[in-house]
Formats: sequence, C-alpha cells, structure tokens
Amino acid sequence: MPTTQLVVTTLQATALSAASNILAQLLKAYRENLSFTISFRPLFHFVVFTLISCPPNILWQDFLEDRFPGYTSTNIGDGGASPSSSDKIILDRSNTARKLLFDQTLGAFVNTIAFIAAMAAFKGKTAKAVQKQVERDTIPLMINGWKLWPMVALFNFVFVPVHRRVIVASIVGLFWGIYLSLFAALD
Repeated sequence: MPTTQLVVTTLQATALSAASNILAQLLKAYRENLSFTISFRPLFHFVVFTLISCPPNILWQDFLEDRFPGYTSTNIGDGGASPSSSDKIILDRSNTARKLLFDQTLGAFVNTIAFIAAMAAFKGKTAKAVQKQVERDTIPLMINGWKLWPMVALFNFVFVPVHRRVIVASIVGLFWGIYLSLFAALD
C-alpha cells in the first residue's frame, strides 16, 4: 500500500475511533443520568492506540491478500497466455477461508492483547498488573469479538478491495469501539 494511502486510512480510522469513544462517553453519561462532558484522557488513549495499531493492521491485510489472493482469473480468452477481457474472475473459496482463519485467530489474538495491554498501560498499571489483565480479559473479549468480526472479515474478503478493508472495518469498528470504550472503562 502506498504511504499516502496508509496515512489517509490511519487518520480516517483514528477519527472513527475518536468518535466511538466520544459516543461511548455520551452513552455512559446518559445511562448514569449525568451531564455530558468529554473526558479527554480515554479519548487520547483511543486515538493513540489507533494511530499505533492501524498501520500494522493495514499491512496485515495486505499480507493476507498477497499470501492468499481472494480471486483468481480463468484465462479462457487466449489459452491462458495473458489476462484478457474474456477472463472470468472467480472467488477462491479456499484462500478466503484461510484468510478468515488467520485473521480471526492470529490477527484477533494479537489485536486483542495489544488493546488490553495498551489500555492498562495507559492507565498507569504496572507490568505485572497489565499481564494479569491480559490473562483475565483476552479470551472473553475475543469471544465477544467473534460474535461480530468473522462476518465483517468475510464481507471484507469477498466484496471489498484490500486497500479499503481497514476503513470498512473501522466503520463497523465505530460501534465496536463504543463497546470497547465501555469495556476499557470498567477497570
């Protein structure tokens, strides 16, 4: 992915992350019948985390697509010598399944641990306390994530060009971010 596109996508994802945190704060104030004022510390935490975590996630999506191309072409036009307008583009279901598997296991595991550890560290917890929180929260958060993200990932892998996948996930992540903001505020 070109550097400019990486920066633009990261900034878009960061704006959506900030919006989700503000919406979560608004929802929390509403539920607790309190007047709403933005708490800048958790907002800053979410913004910094997104700025740091988004570029590796963009590169992860590029890696998955390079390693497991989602579509193949059947060269029916000229005996397979070169791509032509008569080529048929078909979904490679096996590669799509592999991408989904890697993304929702290894990718989800790394992202979940990074999120929990970063939020705990941002709150000033000791390394031991961060480790305990990661051990306590990783599996429950991943299980909750699996209720949403496999569908989003499958949609992305089948219908969305690789250079737009992170932003599509960030749009869905606007709502997931509300959940994460509320989750991060629990401790």
